[in-house]
Amino acid sequence: MSGVLRAAAPLARRLNAVSKGPATRSTRKYSADPDDIRVAYPWSDPMNPARWKSEHTVLTVLGTWAVVIGSTYSVFGPKSKPKETKPKA
Repeated sequence: MSGVLRAAAPLARRLNAVSKGPATRSTRKYSADPDDIRVAYPWSDPMNPARWKSEHTVLTVLGTWAVVIGSTYSVFGPKSKPKETKPKA
């Protein structure tokens, strides 16, 4: 068994020595402006929305609207009528 491992060792070294090209580099797709360095996450600076990333601002605004619309619908929406029970004869 150790002979097989010794034979496979050079192959493993060659596979690990492959240069890391552009295929393995991380990219910033669908993210905010990379030159904007003055951003903060909402949980690290919650009282200053001007410094949040634009994606977090959008999600916060959409979430707020969802809560407002849902609350309004539950307060002013259609009321359910209580079922009338017939007395047993």
